[in-house]
Amino acid sequence: MSNIQDALFMERKGELEKAKIIYEELLDKNPKNRQAYQRLKDILKRTEELSKATLLIEDWIKSHPNDLQAHIELGEILYLNNDRLNADKVWEKFENNYGKNQSTYRMLLHTYSRLSLTQKMKKLVYRGRRKLNKKDLLSLDLSNYYYSRQTYDLSLDELLIYIKSNPAHEKLVMDKILLISDDPENHLLIEKKLVSNLEENNFKIHKLLAGFYFKTEKYNDAFNMHLSMGLQNNSDFQRWLNLAENLRKESQYRLSIDSYQKLLDIKSTLNKSIIGDALLGLGKTYEAQLLENNYQNRLVNFYPDNIFFINQVYEFRKDSLKYIESTFNLYQRILKELPASTFSSRAHYRLGELQLNVMHDFEGARNSYFSAFKSRPNNDLRNNIILKIGDTYLAEGNLKNAKNHNEQYYQQDRSIKYINSFTMKKIHLTFLSGDIDTTKILIDSLIANTSPSDKYFNDLMELQGIISQHFFYGNKHDKEAFLFYVKAEKYLQEFKFIEAAEMLSFVREKYPNTSIIPTAMLRECLLRMVIDDASISLNIAKLLQKTSLAPEGVTAQGEIYEKAYNDTEKAMEMYNLLLEEYPMSMLAEPVRIRIRKLNTIDKS
Repeated sequence: MSNIQDALFMERKGELEKAKIIYEELLDKNPKNRQAYQRLKDILKRTEELSKATLLIEDWIKSHPNDLQAHIELGEILYLNNDRLNADKVWEKFENNYGKNQSTYRMLLHTYSRLSLTQKMKKLVYRGRRKLNKKDLLSLDLSNYYYSRQTYDLSLDELLIYIKSNPAHEKLVMDKILLISDDPENHLLIEKKLVSNLEENNFKIHKLLAGFYFKTEKYNDAFNMHLSMGLQNNSDFQRWLNLAENLRKESQYRLSIDSYQKLLDIKSTLNKSIIGDALLGLGKTYEAQLLENNYQNRLVNFYPDNIFFINQVYEFRKDSLKYIESTFNLYQRILKELPASTFSSRAHYRLGELQLNVMHDFEGARNSYFSAFKSRPNNDLRNNIILKIGDTYLAEGNLKNAKNHNEQYYQQDRSIKYINSFTMKKIHLTFLSGDIDTTKILIDSLIANTSPSDKYFNDLMELQGIISQHFFYGNKHDKEAFLFYVKAEKYLQEFKFIEAAEMLSFVREKYPNTSIIPTAMLRECLLRMVIDDASISLNIAKLLQKTSLAPEGVTAQGEIYEKAYNDTEKAMEMYNLLLEEYPMSMLAEPVRIRIRKLNTIDKS
């Protein structure tokens, strides 16, 4: 006699009749052979022999009366065979017999869903909620069903039913609401649903509405919704800290500052941890406001995220002084109000950052970093502090002291398992000193013994490529030009932006045919964008259009027209040119997003 493997083989060959015969024989021999039953039932459904499938399932139920799935499938087969009356009887009997169990209703619901029996689903759920006294029974399942059919109002109704009984699942519901909000046409519907379900002294829906307002960039409404929820307990305090931080990330500095201030207005009721987080967050917001410049979120960057190249060159507005004073005074306040606390190291560190990057007070910054180092920082902050102390020497133009400082920690933290930040700093300082041969030796050694998954691997590969292309494989003039280019990079580390631009200009004019020229031109173009040399920057961008970095040149022109000259029409012309001539460029997708944003602004 044939076995189950023979039947499966026949199925794979497409000989379903022979497979059916084998399965029937197996069931005759053993009526409890579940695999034979399942396979035969599936074949009968596939070949639309629904009457035979009905008889098969009925026979199976006789010997397996507690197989709930079989009861459900019997009703489904009858329904598909247009025997709606008997299908309803089977389902009704099933619900009456097993309706004390939630899984019964879920099984029926999913069956009705497959058959698109929407009204049956609704009535089933309402009956189940009454019988089981469970208001949120299958609310998520029903919501998903309505969502899949774009019946968003009913989907939202079920989500709101669910959250009222399951407040701990706020994130789940919020994510589903935000999915619905992806279509702007649904925004008014969502807002009306949430507003109509607000409850006094119960803030589950308030939180959802605040999150929706934030997602749709109605930041003032989000702030006011948080206000309506009050500031009474630790949960509220953490909520306000999160709000303030998220507002800062969205560059909503005024609202972020107001949020932190709301917390600090009641500091007598706060523990020191909350006060410290609020003060530090407020300081970071002041810093962000201070360091904001016209070229935030640039489309074109110079080796973005590469540790060896500075990309942040700040330009300050005329009213920057008040922000500098506010930020500086705030960190002093933290150190005064929270002495010898866990926040001391972070406050000293932020002070050092302000003094180094904004005030260019290198000695003052170094003192702040040393104070941070003495305040028992955690390991990550400790390493950052050590690196920053070295950066103050570098900013002063004292490469020797910077190297000596880094060397002691480089020797302590050497590891064969991964590349540490002190090793990267050693390479960087060697590069800036103009010792290109040693730099390449260090890089080659590291790359040979490091996994590509290491976080610094790509940075090393990029610098290795630059050195090889423009120095080792270059001629005499290529090497000379490259060393002058390295001097410009050193000037940037010393915050000598004008000198860096002039050095890059010198390279461009004296060595026009060397391999480093496109790279040096891009560096100069981006640098001059933020030191108010827009006309020179634009001219360089036009020249870049004739080099291997043509996509960057075209896009940079668009950014200059957009940001420096406020000429949206001309900017759009350049952005569209990029998409037409260089559709495969890495810049294409960011440029498309920028075009959509500009179109949205124009329409509003």
